[in-house]
Amino acid sequence: MLHVVYRVGDLDKTIKFYTECLGMKLLRRRDIPEEKYTNAFLGYGPEEDNFVVELTYNYGVDKYDIGTGFGHFGIAVEDVQRVVDIVKAKHGKVTREPGPVKGGKTIIAFVEDPDGYKFELIQRPRTPEPFCQVMLRVGDLDRAVQFYEKAFGMKELRRIDIPEQKYTLAMVGYGDDEMKTTVLELTYNYGVTEYTKGNGYGQIALGTDDVYKTAEAVKTFGGKIVREPGPLPIINTKITAVLDPDGWKSVFVDNIDFAKELE
Repeated sequence: MLHVVYRVGDLDKTIKFYTECLGMKLLRRRDIPEEKYTNAFLGYGPEEDNFVVELTYNYGVDKYDIGTGFGHFGIAVEDVQRVVDIVKAKHGKVTREPGPVKGGKTIIAFVEDPDGYKFELIQRPRTPEPFCQVMLRVGDLDRAVQFYEKAFGMKELRRIDIPEQKYTLAMVGYGDDEMKTTVLELTYNYGVTEYTKGNGYGQIALGTDDVYKTAEAVKTFGGKIVREPGPLPIINTKITAVLDPDGWKSVFVDNIDFAKELE
């Protein structure tokens, strides 16, 4: 997993929040005036080794609808209270004060960025990948997990059913240790099969050695191709864009082309 991509209404304001409140670093910025947008890449380490945020600012658009399907991003921090205090000092929005997760001991809190994207702060020891979760709601958990396992090559690392709150979640990702990598947190709310996507959250980006073979695998296991594999205009990076059974978008990026882009 390389990036999570979403749209914001004020790039500088969002960068300020992520760097000053969440401790991210601005890794690079890319302006594409021909297409009327600017990207900013932020994270907790180099793109070669870390999962990062790819913010998109479309010229003249200052507001987006996040929808009901996107949940939150998870950030592992060593001291949740300290980060919450920083957010408050910077006049940020805290939507859940620090405290143990229901039914457990892990300390969490929730904050919102300037565009309303939610971040769950999870108290954990120091980790090589602080940006640890992307939570998306799905209408059929087994179907979603099977798709990500078969089409994307991910593993189900953990599943939790919370009947008193009427939801089940599954953590899927690459590797064997959820504490050292980024996972998709797929959440099924009992009886809810459809959600609105809005126009704010975009997609996750993943690396692949062959975008053409990846597109065939996605089609084989029930996904939909929304951009045929091939090079992007201007930057020439080969990609393919796909939808999972719930309509969540992912973009696969050629590994060699991505390395060239970083150079």
